[in-house]
This record gives sequence, structure tokens and C-alpha cells, in this order.
Amino acid sequence: MKTVKTLPEFAIVSELEINAALDAYDDSVEEEHSSCGGCEAEEAPISPIVGEVFRLIEAYTERMNTLIVEAKDQNKELSESFLADILAFEPETPIERVAFGFVTDAVLDEDDDEE
Repeated sequence: MKTVKTLPEFAIVSELEINAALDAYDDSVEEEHSSCGGCEAEEAPISPIVGEVFRLIEAYTERMNTLIVEAKDQNKELSESFLADILAFEPETPIERVAFGFVTDAVLDEDDDEE
């Protein structure tokens, strides 16, 4: 995960600004779907902050997948401690923390579904 970093222009964006941008994006997506009854509509415009969150989520997910594939190729056991080590990563900036939180939540939700 250490290779995943935010672009410099987003390093100083506050968590409050990030959450406001994500809320505005969610609201615009909801509004689009409700106005057309759930039809296929044009995608809501993505602010640069939301775009960076999406980019980081994709990068974290890709990095996790790479670590898992590498471990499997080396015949390492994918134990709970392996997953805990991956999820123990400490992002440095607010936008990295928000994006990594989405990935962590998705991984943990997936584990709950498997049980």
C-alpha cells in the first residue's frame, strides 16, 4: 500500500471537504435516478476531489489484489493475520484515509458475507 499516494494537490484537502464532495456526488446521483425512475441516465459530474477518491480506491484495490496474487503464487497461506497486515496500513493524508476506509469497509463486509 505504501506505493499508493494521493496527488499533491489533494494532500491538504480536509476530511470535511472530502465528505462534502462525496455527499454532493451522492445527492446528484440520487437525483438523477429518481428523476428518471431508475433509467440509464448520464453519469453525475465528478468533482476533482471525488475523482481522486475513486482513483485511490481503485489503486488500493489493485494493490491488495496484487499482494494476494503474489502470496498465492508463493504458496503463502492467506490467513486472517495476512489480511490484518494489509488492513493495518496507515494512510498519511485525509483523502487517503477516506479512500482506504471505503476499501477496508468493502473487504470487511465481504468477509462478513462469507461467514
